[in-house]
Amino acid sequence: MHNSLVIPEATSEVSSHYLDHVIRTSEVRPVEASEDIVSQNGIKLLAKGARVDDKVRERLLMHKLKKPLEDCLQVADGVMPESFGPMGEALFEQHPLLRAICAHDFYPAAPATLATLKLSIPVQSLLTVYAQYQGDRLKHSAGVAMLALALARRLLPGESERHRMLALAGLLHDVGELYIDPRYLRPGTRLEPEEWRHVASHPVIGERVLRNMPGAGKEVASAVLHHHERLDGFGYPQGLRGTALPLNGQILAAAEWLMALIDNSVTPLTRASVATKLIPGEFCRELTEAITLAAQGRAPATAAALDPMPLESAIPRVIGIVAALARLREAQPWIDAHIAAARPALRAVLEAAQQRMLRIQTAFSSTGLDTHDPDALVTSLAELRDNELQVELMTVVGELEWRLRELERESLLRAGLLPAVDSAVVRELMARLKIAA
Repeated sequence: MHNSLVIPEATSEVSSHYLDHVIRTSEVRPVEASEDIVSQNGIKLLAKGARVDDKVRERLLMHKLKKPLEDCLQVADGVMPESFGPMGEALFEQHPLLRAICAHDFYPAAPATLATLKLSIPVQSLLTVYAQYQGDRLKHSAGVAMLALALARRLLPGESERHRMLALAGLLHDVGELYIDPRYLRPGTRLEPEEWRHVASHPVIGERVLRNMPGAGKEVASAVLHHHERLDGFGYPQGLRGTALPLNGQILAAAEWLMALIDNSVTPLTRASVATKLIPGEFCRELTEAITLAAQGRAPATAAALDPMPLESAIPRVIGIVAALARLREAQPWIDAHIAAARPALRAVLEAAQQRMLRIQTAFSSTGLDTHDPDALVTSLAELRDNELQVELMTVVGELEWRLRELERESLLRAGLLPAVDSAVVRELMARLKIAA
């Protein structure tokens, strides 16, 4: 599926959202022009060494620039590579699974490698502005960088420069968020598909900012562009499938996905195992095997020690999944008829949604949860008093719910790229499935 997000071509205009973040950074530490900032028609807007703060905001927004503003700034006391050493070690202490996956017998420790990365002035300044805006998200980026480094070391032994390039891409993978209206990025904000489209554009924006930036470049930018893609075509922003998704992008995507699980799950290895079993094919076999082998025998057995959620709470959630999949079966003749009559772009969206729903159906059936009596099933499992089994069951239920919501979000996102009459068909399908209900 190649219904990629349509983002206007990059221009020499200054992004107001990015500039606002720069100005907020200037309230904490000096931000200066690292060279003369000149408009496209030759007007010198700021001389080298001039402060960039709220006083010059309107002047910069009024003009198109000869060079990108990002390439012309220097932030005093910015993010230094050396800081990633202690940060990485602290992440290892916080997340034993992260330490286990990043461990390697033949390479220096991942935090030590991050600490030796060379950051150009534009890259350092961009990371500093990002860190000032997102706070702890820089720790997430450092985790992604270490995981990308670790996976690259396992899949691409001996290619040290490529390893370091992917680590740098990990640090920079979310800088595109600086160019998005902050209201769409507030934690806990429920976004409509049109609003989510803004968020989903951040890999494209990041690629355009980084492709010609000194110290970043095309390889880093390409990996950043692909860090939310999946091999089965159900990622974004381009919906690449199979060999169309470069290995660098696959590695960064797997690292970002895994760090999100480590950040947000008390049993990340269980969640990763469940996800790859339920929906196989999102990552190549070599990557999933590398993750499994790296964690094998080293990760703590946290699931057994947890006090799991009461299994009774799973009953209405399982019933909800059963109902959504039943509505899919009822809608199948309608879907088939519309696929047969659809133009290519609409057909691609409908077929992708149908295939994902069928994979979720198959995954659900494989769990044994699609029983006619969920109450009896849950009662029998509760009697086993096996904490690890109960944690896995609740993880399975949560993953299936997430996949259904993801299906709706991605389908409606792609619908927004279609002509109105075709978009209405996808919206009707999602209304028939009532996934959010």
